[in-house]
Amino acid sequence: MNSSYSFDPYSIPWPESVTELHAHLGGSVPLYRLWESAIDRGIRGLGNGYEDFINTLNISEDRVIDLDSYLKVYDRVELIQSGPHAIRESMNIAIHRAYRTGGMVTVGPGGEGAGKPLFNIGKLELRFNPLKRTGAVFLKGSHAGLYDVDRVIKSACDTAQDVVMAFHGALRVGLLFCFGRDMTFEANRVLAMKTLKWSHDKANIIGVDLAGPESVNPLSDPTKLKEMKEVFSILPRTIRKTIHVGETPHVNLDTFIRTVEALEPNRVAHPISAFRALWAQKDDRGVKLLKDRGLICEFCVRSNLLTRAVDNISEYRRIIDTCDEYEIPYTFSTDAPSLQGNTLAQELLLLLENKAATVDQVLRALQHAEKGTFIR
Repeated sequence: MNSSYSFDPYSIPWPESVTELHAHLGGSVPLYRLWESAIDRGIRGLGNGYEDFINTLNISEDRVIDLDSYLKVYDRVELIQSGPHAIRESMNIAIHRAYRTGGMVTVGPGGEGAGKPLFNIGKLELRFNPLKRTGAVFLKGSHAGLYDVDRVIKSACDTAQDVVMAFHGALRVGLLFCFGRDMTFEANRVLAMKTLKWSHDKANIIGVDLAGPESVNPLSDPTKLKEMKEVFSILPRTIRKTIHVGETPHVNLDTFIRTVEALEPNRVAHPISAFRALWAQKDDRGVKLLKDRGLICEFCVRSNLLTRAVDNISEYRRIIDTCDEYEIPYTFSTDAPSLQGNTLAQELLLLLENKAATVDQVLRALQHAEKGTFIR
């Protein structure tokens, strides 16, 4: 038995292979590898040495107060990951990290795994914003970076294909491109056009996401929502859609509903506002919308706790039970495993150890991930 838990994690009938469907590239490269890459590329602003760099980028409870402060770390990471060479290195590392350590119960301070895994990651959905890998990360909205976005996209797709080929069927990888709430309509439209163009040639581009700070653009403005709907309308039918929506109080229930109806996603990430409206105002429109549309809810336990999107682990138990009550499918993922120093196995064990979910609920969530993945 692992001494960190009150039960034996290895006694649970885990599937041999599972699907991880919510992981951001910016949070999936171990910090020590980011440090090495930053030095190799001559990136400035690394802090006062290695320890300071690690402490700055490690997302911990004492330094995160909300989603906005959580996302600030990504600015520096995305700069380090900018350019075709850097994106190839990052993709290569992130995919191997998921396969090697995703099922492990313990990891070292740099994100390296240790011990026998509970399961393997057999399918991995990795999401990122190609425009923010062009060196324009601090320009917030500009799509004219130092590097060519087409070459960034090609490098990411080719790398994922190369890695998958080496695994001989044991691992499959799909890429999702993230539109930004903190980017202009014009920049998001450029990314939609690039997605349309490249998805015809690269089969591993499987979907898109809407991410970024809801405080900047909650889409409560009808004009902003209309613009985002236009961006989504550019996408080909082969591209599946998920969106971050309702993660913070900046998106109320009405905005949540209008956003889902306008963008028509296949899945939604962190729809907390729908559940809180049900509990606080007895307004079940949000959860009924999720049920009626058959939307899978993507939850990232530790991430939601760090950003205060969910108050505590007890509230997580209430969310999971409400999903079961309304027959809403849900999954659990890591979000940013390397920045948080955790694994998918640890996410699931956190729920079990704190009795926020039962073994049956956790195993069912893994089945939902397998059925709901955009990888085909």
